[in-house]
Amino acid sequence: MKQFLQLLKCKFLLLSKVATIFVIGLSTIFHLETSSANDRKAPFSISGSIQITQITDGDSLRSGKLKIRLFGVDAPEKKQKCNNVDGRKWDCGIAAQKALKKLVDSVPQISCDLMDVDRYSRLVMRCYAGETDVAAALVREGLAVAYRQYSAFYSEDENVAKMNKVGIWGGSFTKPWAWRRTK
Repeated sequence: MKQFLQLLKCKFLLLSKVATIFVIGLSTIFHLETSSANDRKAPFSISGSIQITQITDGDSLRSGKLKIRLFGVDAPEKKQKCNNVDGRKWDCGIAAQKALKKLVDSVPQISCDLMDVDRYSRLVMRCYAGETDVAAALVREGLAVAYRQYSAFYSEDENVAKMNKVGIWGGSFTKPWAWRRTK
């Protein structure tokens, strides 16, 4: 009987310690400063050597089974065409995909910061090719637009691209989200 009471006492102490750790953990989570998507520091990071296995389009990548969507931008879809200044159609979606591939291939490793997970279970991330913010580079080249519905983070980069009439801003185009609704 004495052994049973000692065992019960040990179990109770263990249970109370686990409960205390759980409460501390919950209070830490609920009292942390919330991080805005526009903050430079992301709540989670995946750094180091990320093996990109596929460039799906101008704003989507894969690393094995992980689907990654670039944060704060929307690039023309792969089958999307845009018009140049003369009104001739060009493959702006393919150009965006190629530009993303070139950025990814320009460095030995890509690092990404997790910003969110979207409704399609894709990791929404800010990715860097060395020191270069991949999404910012695409927007400055006029091969993606700032996705202001989710963030104003790349608005200045877009303004520069518009002013310089580069990429899609050198003619006319349908915003990628509007183009997707028509398909």
